[in-house]
Amino acid sequence: MIGNPGFNPDNPLFLLDESLTPSVAEALALVGYRFVNIEKAFGVRGVKDPEIIQWCGDNFAVWVHADDRARRQHGKQIHASGIRTLWIYRKGGQMTGKEQLRVLSFVLPRLIDNFNQRPSQRHYRATAANETSNPSLRPVSISS
Repeated sequence: MIGNPGFNPDNPLFLLDESLTPSVAEALALVGYRFVNIEKAFGVRGVKDPEIIQWCGDNFAVWVHADDRARRQHGKQIHASGIRTLWIYRKGGQMTGKEQLRVLSFVLPRLIDNFNQRPSQRHYRATAANETSNPSLRPVSISS
């Protein structure tokens, strides 16, 4: 297990999915966020979503991903696991690593504050209209 037992809303552990650029996790870890990517967490690439959900549950981690299908296909498992998720919406299905880093850097302080202020809200979506707009963060529901 990585980190402290239980979910720590002040300093959560984040797992960056392979649908996003792995080096983004490394950059965020360098500035003090508890971020790991799939390869660091599992030692391999190509890990399936059910295994990721289980790992996040076991490690009290927030699953950061950009795959809308994961929310639909694994909603029941996500609900049953009790994990938290952050879905990065990529307009047109694409976003550079630089833009991913910008969006996450902008929304992470607000997300952590939301985890403290609204502990029952577990799932959020972050997006930016373009490269110069302020990214938005909003709660989402996951189908079970």
